[in-house]
Amino acid sequence: MLKPLIRPSLYTLRNLTPTTIGIPPLTTRFPPTITTTTTRLSSKMTTPIPPSTLTTLATYTACDISDALLALSLPHGGFIPDLSPVSPPASTSPLVGLAATLLYLPLNPPAPASTPSPAPPSNIPAGSHWTDLIGEDTILIQSGPVSHAAMLGGILAMRLKYRGVRAVIAHGRVRDVSEIRDVELPVWSLGTSTVGSGGGVKAHAVDVAVEVGGVTVRAGDVVVADPGNGVVVIPAER
Repeated sequence: MLKPLIRPSLYTLRNLTPTTIGIPPLTTRFPPTITTTTTRLSSKMTTPIPPSTLTTLATYTACDISDALLALSLPHGGFIPDLSPVSPPASTSPLVGLAATLLYLPLNPPAPASTPSPAPPSNIPAGSHWTDLIGEDTILIQSGPVSHAAMLGGILAMRLKYRGVRAVIAHGRVRDVSEIRDVELPVWSLGTSTVGSGGGVKAHAVDVAVEVGGVTVRAGDVVVADPGNGVVVIPAER
């Protein structure tokens, strides 16, 4: 069990490690005592992260988590920069959950020679909508080209809320902010737009590795969405 968090002195901060702030090393934080299997598309994602661990992590700020990750030499301390809570959760406590991911591509992609790296194959079945493929009780990470078009709007937010998604981290723009707030879906984004996703991006694949703000996120990673401090991702293998 983690020790109660006590705000350290400046001297202690200079010597901060995961253990000194009451967070056990991430290599032992996720013992394989409870295995949860979630079926998504044709594959299965198995995680050994007990629900009690997620509950405990929610007692720490995103800053505390980043300090622990930096002590383990994780680049950027898992922090995704420049996000703001456009639809804040009702509580000021961090939301903690397992990541689901959605990769957007440009509606009119550039020539292959100018693409930095090839995108994974699309895994959204014909006739299906990507919102039906997102696991319940997850925190959705949306990644794609940052453009004038929104990745999320009121209708999609309502559908995700109905599906049981806990929050959305949109590494791009969102729209219909008042509608998103009305359905009480917590959302972080880089900004807002008046243009729907059809104006520039299209959903391509779910639960694939995505890069957001220099941080690689995979389905099953732990997301700490802190309304007051920002969003941090803990790799599941840690």
